Amino acid sequence: MIHVNHQMLSFKEAVELSKFSARSVLLLRHSYRKSLKEGGLDPGLTQEGWEYARQCGTLLKGMTELSFGASPRRRTFETVKALMEGGNLGEDDPIVPYGILHDTALFSPPELLGSAIAENSLIPLLQRYFSTGSAPGMIPVPEYASSLAKFLTETPFAKKNVILGTHDIILIALLSAFKVYPFTQEDWCGYVQGAFLAQDAKGAWTIYYTVPDIEKRQRCRLFV
Repeated sequence: MIHVNHQMLSFKEAVELSKFSARSVLLLRHSYRKSLKEGGLDPGLTQEGWEYARQCGTLLKGMTELSFGASPRRRTFETVKALMEGGNLGEDDPIVPYGILHDTALFSPPELLGSAIAENSLIPLLQRYFSTGSAPGMIPVPEYASSLAKFLTETPFAKKNVILGTHDIILIALLSAFKVYPFTQEDWCGYVQGAFLAQDAKGAWTIYYTVPDIEKRQRCRLFV
């Protein structure tokens, strides 16, 4: 069971919580990426994206005993790398790819994502998915969120704490299914925002919605 804390958490607060937690997971959306038209389905970060992720990394200074992972996309790997550089979090540690964090993980078959982008049907598909919990060719939100939560809380990551890079649709499925934050169409996970999960000494997990800076929280539209 995962307890929900509706208090919005800043990165600095997450760092402090990680020090007193048995284990913690920081699951974050990637930073600013290049256009899908420029980079296809796998564009890297823009220069602004690298700089912003490094700035976010400075807010994570002090988080220790870290391992790192990401979805198998360039933008998530580069975001985690930039966080590591900005916060001096462990530049030599490997970034492990995890398929469940991939932006295709919600789609069955995975190729449906590329087809929806090519046909300009992705946004209405996602709007239906997140408003009703299901859509043709997509794994229902409760089912996916449950499997993701199990992965986050039961995977034996290499170290006590882990930072993982993923995508907005993955985070929204998790946070909306657990009712952590009441997202609306115009209030999706901004860049390098996401979920923080902390385990206490008795083994219980708590999930929070986390942002770099609560006073300057980014907002962005769906799938920008």
